[in-house]
Amino acid sequence: MKRIKITLLLSVISLLLQAQVTIKPAPQSGFEERIRNHIEAQKVVDTHEHLMNPIGITKSGMYDFTLLFHHYADDDIKSSGMSKTTFNKLLTDSLTVLEKWKIMEPYWDKSFNTAYNRVVSLTAEKLYGVNEINEKTVVELSEKIQEAYKTDWFHTVLKDKCNIKFVINDSGDRSFGDKSMFRYTKRFGYFGIDSRDEIDKISKNRNSKISSLNDLVETLTSEFEEALKNDFLTVKVGVAYSRILYFEDVEEERASEVFNTIYTHPNKTYTFEEVKTLSDYMMHRIVELAKKHNKPVQIHTGLQAGDGNYIENSNPTHLTNLFLKYRDVNFILFHGAYPFGSELASLAKNFRNVYIDMCWLYIISPSYSERYLHEWLETVPANKIMGFGGDYHNVDNLKM
Repeated sequence: MKRIKITLLLSVISLLLQAQVTIKPAPQSGFEERIRNHIEAQKVVDTHEHLMNPIGITKSGMYDFTLLFHHYADDDIKSSGMSKTTFNKLLTDSLTVLEKWKIMEPYWDKSFNTAYNRVVSLTAEKLYGVNEINEKTVVELSEKIQEAYKTDWFHTVLKDKCNIKFVINDSGDRSFGDKSMFRYTKRFGYFGIDSRDEIDKISKNRNSKISSLNDLVETLTSEFEEALKNDFLTVKVGVAYSRILYFEDVEEERASEVFNTIYTHPNKTYTFEEVKTLSDYMMHRIVELAKKHNKPVQIHTGLQAGDGNYIENSNPTHLTNLFLKYRDVNFILFHGAYPFGSELASLAKNFRNVYIDMCWLYIISPSYSERYLHEWLETVPANKIMGFGGDYHNVDNLKM
């Protein structure tokens, strides 16, 4: 009898647990296709690209199949063994298409499996009708790319192929494309001042005399206000490639001491540890300007493209003190913070002013994107998750 009671109790518990997770009836047959059709019909806001002027592409040495490799796929080609010098040679016009492929082929064979390179294959297939990239097809693929760029290719890909409403482009070049299709982000320097020469460069570029910390802040303010007249949408901070994302809230006096030390020693270059105080101070000034003018701040978090970086520098938890201090500034954390997906979830869940942006993420790893999107949808309000952005130089690979 005791055994029967235990069995019945376990059965009841099992039913209760099932009831807890079954909150809606199972969807009717065909729901996956209905969801896919709905998504494909939606207009897309592309939150982040680095699109290059197509005229520049047609005049470059990568006006062939290497155009599809030069951004992100090149990281895995190099990771498989090709030197940077050799890859850069491929992007010149000193070699024929077949000569380039002969150099590329062994490294492609080693790295075709990665998501970066899968995008190249899919682009060739879906956009240019070339089912496999090999010695027999690279000339044809190159010719099709060249023919495409003789048309209004940006319009074709962005509007017709990708159904994009508008793109936020991280580029200083505004001379190309349908203006209704583009919005812009703006980067501000002031993070890498490690010598008097860097101060003098800012002075020259901004046509201002900078001999004190106050002058530096005034120059930043002037640059920000000037950029506002040129209608930028967001502030972009990409310094996770060169420093840790912890920006201490330092006093003006401490930052001024660092500035004065740099300024009065014109022939010396300082280490990051020696100038971090000044870099931190300027970050807070940038965020204050974003707050004043109601501009969101996009921040690179997670994986840095290329090689030679410290991944821990880009952990989004380093930014927590900014989120706490600037409650009225919206911070958009890029790239799903790969590989810090759960840390990102906790930040976006606990801070009203923190948003998740998946741009570039599904190009890095589709499986990570799917896995963490499940977690984010369980933990973060849906309005705080931005799903689309290729982070590409060339428009072609956006289709994939």
